[in-house]
Amino acid sequence: MTVRTNGQDMMATTRTFQTGGLHCSSCSMLITMTVEELDGVQAVACNHVTGETVVMFDQDAVSAEGIRAAIQGAGYTAELVN
Repeated sequence: MTVRTNGQDMMATTRTFQTGGLHCSSCSMLITMTVEELDGVQAVACNHVTGETVVMFDQDAVSAEGIRAAIQGAGYTAELVN
């Protein structure tokens, strides 16, 4: 998918992570805020009920591994699903 940001086109990649250790909506909010701070992240949706975190990002600016590391750095587990 091509996304236009700051007047430039970029290729957006969407990945889903299975995130563990979520207990409430505050946990989801913390993960969302943490991942949104990464350069290249366009959108984050974290669901504490299902444990899924879906991230749309510019793979030239940040990697799926970098996103996983940020989630783990916030104190949660994260495994790339797709």
